[in-house]
This record gives sequence, C-alpha cells and structure tokens, in this order.
Amino acid sequence: MTPTIVTKQPHAPYVLAIDVGSSSVRATVYDAGANALPGLSVATPHVTPTFPNGGAADDALVLADVVECTIDRLLNLAGDATSNIVAVGLDTFVGNLLGLDDKGRPTTPLYTYADTSSLEEVARMRQDLDAVDVHQRTGVTLHTAYAPARLRWVRRTDPKAWNGTVRWMDFATYLYGRWFGREAACSSSVASWNGLLNRRTGDWDAQLLNYTGISADQLPKIANYGDMMSGLASSFASKWPALSDVPFCLAIGDGAAANVGESCSAPGSTALTVGTTGAVRAGVPIPLAKVPRGLSVYNLSSERILLGGAVTDAGGLFAWMRDTLNVPNSETLEVEISELPPDGHGLTVLPFLRGERSPGWLDDATGAVVGLRASTSPVEIVRAGLESVAFRFALIADRLSTVVTPEPEIVVGGGAAQSSPTWLQMFADVLDRTVVESGEPETTSRGSAIIALESAGIIDSLDDLPTRRGRRYTPDAASTAAYRVGLERHHRLYHSLLDSLTPGGGYSSECDHDPI
Repeated sequence: MTPTIVTKQPHAPYVLAIDVGSSSVRATVYDAGANALPGLSVATPHVTPTFPNGGAADDALVLADVVECTIDRLLNLAGDATSNIVAVGLDTFVGNLLGLDDKGRPTTPLYTYADTSSLEEVARMRQDLDAVDVHQRTGVTLHTAYAPARLRWVRRTDPKAWNGTVRWMDFATYLYGRWFGREAACSSSVASWNGLLNRRTGDWDAQLLNYTGISADQLPKIANYGDMMSGLASSFASKWPALSDVPFCLAIGDGAAANVGESCSAPGSTALTVGTTGAVRAGVPIPLAKVPRGLSVYNLSSERILLGGAVTDAGGLFAWMRDTLNVPNSETLEVEISELPPDGHGLTVLPFLRGERSPGWLDDATGAVVGLRASTSPVEIVRAGLESVAFRFALIADRLSTVVTPEPEIVVGGGAAQSSPTWLQMFADVLDRTVVESGEPETTSRGSAIIALESAGIIDSLDDLPTRRGRRYTPDAASTAAYRVGLERHHRLYHSLLDSLTPGGGYSSECDHDPI
C-alpha cells in the first residue's frame, strides 16, 4: 500500500509545544492542523548525569535554564508569528521527583526514572507491602523508577534534605511554579507515572503516603491537562511578552504525548516507540477493572488512559552492538541482516544491558548471548539482538491483548527502528500484525501540540487531525512460525538464568506465564 499523504499548509492560530526529553529539550511552533511551521523549532541537547552508584539525577535549576533558554531562542526565531500563539503544550520525561524548601528552593537533585540507587528500598517494600495490591491501586510496579522507593531512600540517606523539604513535586510542576509565581497543579497524566496516584480514586494514595512518611498537602493538587494556567509572573511576562497571557496546558507524560502524536490514544490504537529505549502502549476502555501483571497504566486525562510497557534497551542495544562488534557500516549491515533467515542463527539473546522493565521488572537483570559457535558472525549476533527486542515487545503486546482488542495495524515511531526496514519487518512477523511506519518526524512534540489545540478549543477531539503514515510491513506466515520457536527459546532462557537473581533463589519476576 502507498503511504498516507497529508497536505500541510500552515494556518493560524498557532500553538507552542515544549518537549522536555531525557536527551534534549525542544520547542516548536505548530499550526491549527498540528503541522510544525518550517524553521520554527529549536532543540537543545541535555543529558541527565549518571553516577557509579546507579544514580541518574539532574540539577533542577540547570535544567530549568536549558528549557527557558530554548524557549527564548524559539520566540526570537519566530518573530511576528508569536502573535498567533494561542496556547502552550508541555510534555516531560516522567518518573521524576524533587524536593523544595519553604522558600521554593530545591532541597534535592531532580531524580529521574533511570536512577536505581533505591534498590534496597524496593526490596524492603516488597516485604512490607502487598505488591499485587499496590500495582492494582497505582497502575505501576514497585520499582526504583517511582516515587515511593525514592522517598524512602532520601529519608534514609539524606536526613538533612528530608527534614528541610516541605513540598515534593515533578519537574513540570516546578517549572510552572517558577513561571507563574504561584502553586501549580500536577496533571493526572504526569501523576500516573510517579507511583503515588491511586487510579481508583484519582487522588494520592493514602496508604503509600503513610508508608513513605509524607502527607498529601506536601504534593501538588491533581487536575486534568486542560485545566490551564495563564498570567505569567512579571519577570517571565517581560521575558516572554507574547506568552504573558497565553494559557499553558498542564504537562503530560512524554510517552502519552507520543501516542497522541501518532493518533494512537483511542481504545485499541497501539503505538510502538523505538528510540534508545522502547515502549508499546495502547488506548484502553475506561474504567480498567484489572491491570495485567507487568504492565503499567498511563493516564492522559479522566477520559482516556493508555496501558502498556517499556523496555530499557531497544535502539540503545542496536547502537551498542554496532559500536562493540566488528560489523560493517550501517548500509552494508542492513543488507547483510536482511539476507539472514528469521531465527536462523542458533542464538538466543537477552537484551538487558541496563536491567529489565516490563514485563518482568527485574532490576538486576543482565544480558546474555547463548548458542555461540566458532562459525557465528557479528552480523548474526546483531540480527539475534534485534529479534530479542522484538520478542520483548511481543510479550508486552500479548498482555495488552487480554484487555483490549487491538486494531489491525500497529504504528511504529522513533528513529532507531525506522533506520532499519529489516527490523520493522521483524516487528510485523514477531507480533503477527501489520506494522506501519510513522510519517511524523517528532511525534512527542506533536502530541503536546494536539493537546494544546484541544484544550484551547481549536479542535474538538484528540482524534480530529490526520496523521501521516509511511511504509507498511505485513507479516509473513513462515517467518512468524519461525519466530514463535525463537520466542519460546528466549522465554525459557529468561527464566533459567534470571530467576537466580532474586534473594535466596526466590522468584520475583513479573513475567510468569508462557508467551503468546
């Protein structure tokens, strides 16, 4: 089939989308059709510092300056076009947390989802709490990525910061407090990523607050992204006069924004995002009675939720293999990978360079390559590694299928996968579903723009706007059959090697049933 072609003629009114990612900050002006205005996008690289103890934390003041300088540059670049900006959308990497003192100054670093220094706290929480019940209440698994373990860790390791903190919040709420000079709410989207939100009540979870030692009045109020803020504080009104009275949507999680940007937030619509990390998320009907084990709930609003799971090593594994193994250049490598038969190398790979998230959530999981022979080539190892990432996505998609009937096609976005047509065909064959390439260059930023357009009343629904699509990849029956064998072998290796990671040889992996 030919790609979907969408004609894009920019037309006012405009919205500004701010995307605070884990590797860069981007500000882009979009028109009323969620089309990026040519030349009106600015990106500033910024990578969160990491530390040998597993820490991954930023300086909130430094990151705030990066965000604000990016907006400065964009507004200067946009010139007269800024007069047509009627709303601002914001998304951020989520699972972040910082403390503030009584004067609004940071008492802690900005801890990120990648910080694993609270492993001891997670182990203790699994003893103290009913992990299944917590998962059902909050929609997320007990893990270092979330606030409960982080709060317990700060309380244990940094009593000075703990005692000096009067407010705990995410980075987006902190930004809005700076910009508007008053207390800001946290969207249910961002709150759903921090592990403290009770998805049944829509408020902070009383049991976990008591367990972590904080109170609800130390956290922001929870609202929908459409509960907009306007009226910048005087210092920022003079800095950004074009935005002084423009309404700002409450931030949403970057993963949710990506689904919106791909037009994959309605029930059954599924997006597979492959960057350094990767995720499979689908819109699901509400209310969601039960969260499948190993998956997470990602709110958009009170009217829409997403369900899915993320993997830590996707495009990052591909890059590591290219850098580490003696492989040809990218173009030659792609040709050589494509010429190998599905699961024809005799290898089984566990793609865990940095631990595992969904569906098993084994923090200390490590990677493995089994089946090596003297005849094994580097290209075969790369192919087996790419297949293993597809297997992890299949395990997530399998669990999703117990909750929602998927649409026939799954949309794949992200530069890592789109750089390899062979990998895209693998996804189609392993998932046994048609895979369609995204035609949108910046899906996360575009999602924030669509949120702003809906909140400002420019469009009626998140589903109103056409979305560009690229090439389609249909599953090949023989390849799908071959990959089923490989997936079963992958699943057996996972359990034979990784069950022993748990204390005393116990079994704590969430991945406890047969695949597909």
